[in-house]
Amino acid sequence: MTVATIGCVVLLAGFVLGSLYKAVRYVRMPMHVRWELYPVAHEKGKVSYGGSYFEELDWWTKPRETSLVGEVKTIAEEVFTLKAVREHNPKLWLPSLLFHYGLYLLFLLGAALLLGGVADGLGVVGLGWLGGGKVLSLWGVVALGLATLGCCLLLLRRLGDPTLRNASSPADFLHLWWLLAVFALSWANWLVVDREYTVAAGFVKGLLRLQVGGSVPALFVAQVLLLGAFLAYLPWSHMTHMFAKYFTWHSVRWDDAPNIAGEAYREKALKLLMLPVSWSAPHIKGDGKKTWLDVVQERGES
Repeated sequence: MTVATIGCVVLLAGFVLGSLYKAVRYVRMPMHVRWELYPVAHEKGKVSYGGSYFEELDWWTKPRETSLVGEVKTIAEEVFTLKAVREHNPKLWLPSLLFHYGLYLLFLLGAALLLGGVADGLGVVGLGWLGGGKVLSLWGVVALGLATLGCCLLLLRRLGDPTLRNASSPADFLHLWWLLAVFALSWANWLVVDREYTVAAGFVKGLLRLQVGGSVPALFVAQVLLLGAFLAYLPWSHMTHMFAKYFTWHSVRWDDAPNIAGEAYREKALKLLMLPVSWSAPHIKGDGKKTWLDVVQERGES
């Protein structure tokens, strides 16, 4: 195997294992303090006015109705329109939208190359266009164009606006410069080496068999390794919001599960109440020995 193949396998393994590690950590985290923010996307028939099943008379005696459609609609709106960015940070909305759509298309381009490699290995006919050609070439230009333009605009916004610059962490700039370097190498590779993605398609096919050999252009190797390094780093950055949002929305923002005696939710809450408190603020007075249950009882909130 070539250096590119070995490096790609190691870096992709780092991305997959790192992402799984982060996901497992999120799943195992203790119950979050309930936000009580409405509307909750899965609340059936009450989202329009921010209602809740708690407003029903004797709600604990009635079957709870939820809407998966409401959740899917809310998530789709955020993914495809970046609604939260538009509402809370409009200066970054258009650059972010261009950037994300470019990334979506690049992800689909990678998926197409992967599907082409699988189809070739299985002898599936009719998917030859996934092995490179004018369609993928145009696809790559549009995807890279949107991603590069969005990335440049985001950098200019963060560097040119004093408020955004002061609110941006070094990691924000690192991510944008790193991705811009990946895009620059991708453009160079497209212009000089692989305009129709035939080299990329061949590399993916060989990678699936762990049999990539022969001469691979140095520019292509540099692109693969820089992108792979970014993917391996991704799970350890705040850019894990791409899948962490599932947990922050479902386990925090939309958590309105009933706390009823004898049910699993109550048992989880009781275990957390038995944890020691070291928060020494006047309204808590934790000393590391008394539990949250002690605090609640002292405040007369039991």
